[in-house]
Amino acid sequence: MSSYSTITENMSPEIALEFLNQYFTKMHQVIKEFEGHILNYIGDSIMVVFGAPQKLNNHENKAVKCSLKMKNQLKKLNTRWDNNKLSRYWKNHGIDSITMRTGIHTGSVIAGNIGSPEMIQYSTIGDTVNVASRLEQANKKFNTEISFSHEIYTALEEQLFEKSNLSGEITLKGRATPTKVYSI
Repeated sequence: MSSYSTITENMSPEIALEFLNQYFTKMHQVIKEFEGHILNYIGDSIMVVFGAPQKLNNHENKAVKCSLKMKNQLKKLNTRWDNNKLSRYWKNHGIDSITMRTGIHTGSVIAGNIGSPEMIQYSTIGDTVNVASRLEQANKKFNTEISFSHEIYTALEEQLFEKSNLSGEITLKGRATPTKVYSI
């Protein structure tokens, strides 16, 4: 979710929780539809994996389609929030509607139960996760909402491939060559 701090700064904790839970509930429904697995909620962010804990064929396309539907569902939520006046909390700050940013990458990850005996959770770690996070941040630079890597781009089915554009390149920490960033 973009501009979360500005959006919620004048909300009571109860209203902020209700708002976030409405958002997370709708996004969870979409993620399940495309067989994604929610790893955790990090503030206003949702960390999702496609293809773990169970292998998932065509996970690249499912991730992109899921992101597109999430974006569409967020538009519907914006209409609901306009109708019930919840949007006044962000419209007063010049934010017309809530938007989101998504970063998508594919590759090998370390997946499993991570943590201590007192607090353990299923998660993924590794370079693929880091690249996806940097791609999410690249949306700010390119003024986009859904960014993905060349590896995702080359795996897309024709309909998605034709709608995709090269946004530019970013240099990732520890890498000599720039990473191409695509959007849809």
